[in-house]
Amino acid sequence: MNAVHCLGLRFGGQVLKQSKLISLFILLLSATLLSGCSLLRVSQVDHAHDLVQAEQSRPHAKVYFIRPKTEHVAGYADNALDVALDGEDLIKLGKAEYILVYLKPRDVTITLRNRTQVRGRWEVAEMSQSRQFSFKADETYFIQARMFDGEFRGARFIPEALSLFDARNAVRYLVPVGLARQHPISKL
Repeated sequence: MNAVHCLGLRFGGQVLKQSKLISLFILLLSATLLSGCSLLRVSQVDHAHDLVQAEQSRPHAKVYFIRPKTEHVAGYADNALDVALDGEDLIKLGKAEYILVYLKPRDVTITLRNRTQVRGRWEVAEMSQSRQFSFKADETYFIQARMFDGEFRGARFIPEALSLFDARNAVRYLVPVGLARQHPISKL
């Protein structure tokens, strides 16, 4: 009597051979690992940033940062997008994700930085685009990273404000990350 038979592993009345058992184990392990990878999220906030309001009892603005899916594969531009406030990195924003951050109310410059391939020279270049925003206490804001594909000039992202209606439509198929999981835009 072999070890597999002793374990009582039977399918359809036949005893699995050891090689089939190992194959089944590898298949199950692979499926588990692949499903775990889909749960990993790229987006993250630097909570040590000067403008992050850690104490929710103090005045703060709720700011959602939204990065939609792209229509097609965009190469380097599909990597995490750097979001900086007043020149200091705040967020790494993943494709098809959105995140909520409590910020101190004030006027800020939001800069979106990404790497892209510039055609013609086939070099990788860093692109950035900045805009000024004014955040007030007890208000909610939605900032979308809209991709502008400059074709041979490379892709860049432009920060733009959205209304609640437009934000709800923009995040229908996106994944909330961090605080946005507890306070999704769809519930506002």
